[in-house]
Amino acid sequence: MEVAESNVNNDGIYFTHNEWKHFVAEVEMRQGKEISKCINNARYLAMLDISDEQIKKGQVVMKTVADLEAME
Repeated sequence: MEVAESNVNNDGIYFTHNEWKHFVAEVEMRQGKEISKCINNARYLAMLDISDEQIKKGQVVMKTVADLEAME
């Protein structure tokens, strides 16, 4: 089984609380099929949750195209 990201070793697959929440929803939606896809989707959705929280807290660096060009 190919699984993206870390948290995979010979002892098993580990989830954060947020990843687990999404994993359970994915397994229910796919009726227990395509477990590898469920794991990858759960990790991706958990990252989106973190990004959303950071945006809400204003922890995002905003750059215009002009700012980026000036950095070159």
